Amino acid sequence: MELHIETIKEKQKRRKKMRDVITNRYHREKSSFGSSPYNDQSDDDFPRMTEHAIQRSAQRNISREAILAALYYGTKIHRTGRIFFTLRKKDVVKMPELRSFAGTTILMGKDGAIVTAYANENSFSDIKKKSKRRRA
Repeated sequence: MELHIETIKEKQKRRKKMRDVITNRYHREKSSFGSSPYNDQSDDDFPRMTEHAIQRSAQRNISREAILAALYYGTKIHRTGRIFFTLRKKDVVKMPELRSFAGTTILMGKDGAIVTAYANENSFSDIKKKSKRRRA
């Protein structure tokens, strides 16, 4: 029974460390999001999200940490006039704290706002198959 309690505490410690790493990196690279990428209703540590993105991330149980992890450690792809950030298994090999977030995909609009978020391990290959241009 004690072994199980230790693993939970270790997991909590790893998650806290991962949050600190993401937050510290986010503060260093804050200017890369553009001129006005933050919501008034949320704290300054998080990019602006549309109402749709807020609703979908809540429905899909995608945490703020998973979104930040995808934005900073994920692969950036430009497709259909939007920017996709997808956190692949390859991206988290050296960071075991982020393994549980593998497959998280963030769709960001041109204005820097997060349009939607979803989790799909195969999203990278699906996004690569999309057209590079928007349809008229």
